[in-house]
Amino acid sequence: IRRFFMLRIHPRLWRILRIVIPLLLTFFWLGFIFGNSLKDSAASSEQSGKVHEIVNEVASSVGIEEPISEQTVRDMAHFTEFSILAVLFCLDLWAFGVSPLYSKRRWDILWLLTAIPACFLLACIDEFLQTFSDGRACDFSDVLTDTGGAALGTLLCLLLFLLCRIAFKKRKG
Repeated sequence: IRRFFMLRIHPRLWRILRIVIPLLLTFFWLGFIFGNSLKDSAASSEQSGKVHEIVNEVASSVGIEEPISEQTVRDMAHFTEFSILAVLFCLDLWAFGVSPLYSKRRWDILWLLTAIPACFLLACIDEFLQTFSDGRACDFSDVLTDTGGAALGTLLCLLLFLLCRIAFKKRKG
C-alpha cells in the first residue's frame, strides 16, 4: 500500500500507522453503533424516519414504485453497520499480521472468519445496551441481521484477500 501511494514513510512509523489507523476506525465505528443503541426510542424513531424518507425518495427516483417500509430500512441499517464492522475487524487482523495477505501458509486467511463470532458478540452487547434506553428493547432478530451483515463483510474481505494472494503469486512468478 505504501508503494501504491508513493509515500516515503519511515518503516517504523509505517508499522505503527498500519496498526493504529485500522484500530481507531474500528473503535470509532463501534462508538457510532453503540451510540445509536443508547438513543431513546423517540430519537431513534426520528433518525430512522429521516433516513426512511431519503431511501423512499431515492427509490422512487430510480423507478421503484412501492414504498420501502421503515422496518426494512432499520434492518438494512443494522446489516450495513455490521458489514462495515466486520470489514474493519478483518483490517485489524491484517494490521496485526494475524492474517497476512502474502503468507505461504494457506490457512492463515481463515483467521478472518473470527470476525463473524466477534461481531455476533458485539451485536448481543449492542442489543443489551438498548434495554437501558427508554422505550427500546432487546430483539434477537436484530442480532441475527447484524450477524448476517458481519458474514457478508467477512466473506467480501476473504474474497479480496484471496484475490490479493493470487495476484501476488502471479506477480512473483
